[in-house]
Amino acid sequence: MRIKAFAIAAMAVTGILLATTPDAVTAAVGTPAPGAAAGPVVVEDIRIPVPGQQPLVAYLVRPQRPARPHSLAGALYLHWLEPGAPNQNRTEFLAEAVALAGRGAVAVLPDLTFPWNGNVVGTAQDADSVRAQLAAVTRAYRTLLARPDVDPRRIAVVGHDYGAMFGALLTQREHGVRTEVFMAGDATWSNWFATFFLGIPNTPGYDALFAGLDPVDNVQRIGAHLLIQWAGNDFFIPAAVHDRFSAANPAAKASVYSGDDHSLNDQAAAVDRQSWLAGQLDL
Repeated sequence: MRIKAFAIAAMAVTGILLATTPDAVTAAVGTPAPGAAAGPVVVEDIRIPVPGQQPLVAYLVRPQRPARPHSLAGALYLHWLEPGAPNQNRTEFLAEAVALAGRGAVAVLPDLTFPWNGNVVGTAQDADSVRAQLAAVTRAYRTLLARPDVDPRRIAVVGHDYGAMFGALLTQREHGVRTEVFMAGDATWSNWFATFFLGIPNTPGYDALFAGLDPVDNVQRIGAHLLIQWAGNDFFIPAAVHDRFSAANPAAKASVYSGDDHSLNDQAAAVDRQSWLAGQLDL
């Protein structure tokens, strides 16, 4: 969970001025990254209502030009957790979302809250918190799905670290999701929570609290439409975790970036994601 170099993202969105008002007001126009189809992109700052929770703060990224009904693909981007990193929030995938929008897609990038808030306590409350965050992520997905310009048959979920883990749960449950990119997530919630938040051994009793919620048990549905990206030098994800996901979904495409760490900052990984999404979403 080390810092990702943010300079690449910043260059890719040069010229875009982001709105930061609490209302869903229009933000700004910029130019997509090289290789994207012609067309400026608009970034909007939105809030997504979530029953029983605070609204989700998110970016909505879309082509500036009005689109015909169901003519655009959709993408939901879920960020990583890395204390102190400037992009452990909705900005992590902003450059990639801008590039994708330039090719004919709408993207939603929410700010996630658990376990970013550090509220891991080692009881059943943690599983409840996972479910609550999943409910919020689901609302973000359905906000995308409800747009009249988005084709409900061409929607992707992209997640990194804890974002990938929530993305797996969403994709397994929402059968409208066509494709998923899973980046350097753990197989179980209990392992990361026990090891990096609680500093205690993971016990069978604690692990059992997450029955049905573990990412490794939620990657089967889309088969070959799953791209898994691993780092070859990842302190947090040993090779044994790779093997568990391969066994859970043998049809998935898995790539290992041998020189990269958990940040997956290898430019080749970003290029591979964009190429995968363009093919899977018919862009």
